[in-house]
Amino acid sequence: MTRHVLMMAALVSACASTSPAGPRGELADELSARTGLDDVVVDRNDAEALQDVQRRVEELLSKPLTVEAATRIAALNNRGLAATFEGLGVAQADLVQAGLLQNPTLGGDVVISTRGNGLGGGLGLSQSLLSAFLIPAKKRLASTQLQRAIVRVADETLTLLRDVKVAYAGMQAAVAQYGLQRTLVQGAEVADELAARIFEAGNLSELDRQLFASDLDHARLALADAALQQSMGREALNRELGLWGPQLGWRLATTLQDPPDEESDLARLEQLGIEQRLDLSAARFEVESMDYALQLRRRGLIPAIEVGVEARNEVGNDAGHEWVVGPSLSIEIPIFDPGHADIARLGAQLRMAQHSMQQLAVDARSQIRERRVALLTARAKSGVRTRDRVAAAHGGGGARDGALQRDVDRCL
Repeated sequence: MTRHVLMMAALVSACASTSPAGPRGELADELSARTGLDDVVVDRNDAEALQDVQRRVEELLSKPLTVEAATRIAALNNRGLAATFEGLGVAQADLVQAGLLQNPTLGGDVVISTRGNGLGGGLGLSQSLLSAFLIPAKKRLASTQLQRAIVRVADETLTLLRDVKVAYAGMQAAVAQYGLQRTLVQGAEVADELAARIFEAGNLSELDRQLFASDLDHARLALADAALQQSMGREALNRELGLWGPQLGWRLATTLQDPPDEESDLARLEQLGIEQRLDLSAARFEVESMDYALQLRRRGLIPAIEVGVEARNEVGNDAGHEWVVGPSLSIEIPIFDPGHADIARLGAQLRMAQHSMQQLAVDARSQIRERRVALLTARAKSGVRTRDRVAAAHGGGGARDGALQRDVDRCL
């Protein structure tokens, strides 16, 4: 029976692969289902694959940058995300390691006769028996940790894509603000020039003349701030996309979009968040893996059982000192370390993971409510701006603009 177990474990170990192509394929399917991006996960990490990625990035940057192109570039080119992807290789290697038998131990000794009768000694080959029986449980634990790694990488990818969309919208807003502020500066320059002419004609007081000049100064300062915000927004997007050097000359393709018109049901949003958020899924896998680890440790209260074969020959050449061969058995006796500390530590880590998962669920609900309020506020502010534009179109300008127009009409 023992021989069959060892042979089966050795056969499974020989067929295992450390390539992360399988986990990366699962990750690609998950991202495709959630984002529609089906070509942002590279199944290899060799030099040729990296060159292919750079060619795709250059191709996307050669055209005006859309938000979809920006998300693709970030998924392919962000080095922080690439480092997270390597966690799949680590988890896959751990899964392969969990299915391997421990290497056998070969030992021996040499003894010398004190009476001049020559050399003797022995050889021993032993193999851990307990490790073979624990392989299924260890593989189950490693498989759970691999699934956690896949979900964690998917969550970080989605988080990056969200940050890219936010940075892209921020860049659009900065560009729009800069264009608006530049128009205001041009208007302030025209107003200042007209005020100067009216002042020279003697129909404008010194105070009003200085007010118009002050407005122009404020408009120019605001334009400088808008230019700074545009530059900072561009750099924020560069960081998310992992761009540098000649890649920094990209151009935006679209203008700022209005907030969506339809409101989302809060209860439905919270339910979807709890069901579909990948960070919560990763936390669930973490709890499950800690539970498996605790069960595995409880099964292994006897730390080591080794079976093997031993051959010995004592000093001498007579009939009583020939080579002898036979089985061997060694059992570690848990006298000083019965494993209570390990079990307590794993139990604490399990409870820690459970509490973290529950807190993450609370945070997820709160973040959903927070973002929904922000969306409603943005929609309300958009409505206010629309009413202001309508009022301005129907002659609702400020008193100073009206006074300036009357002065201009009088001078002309």
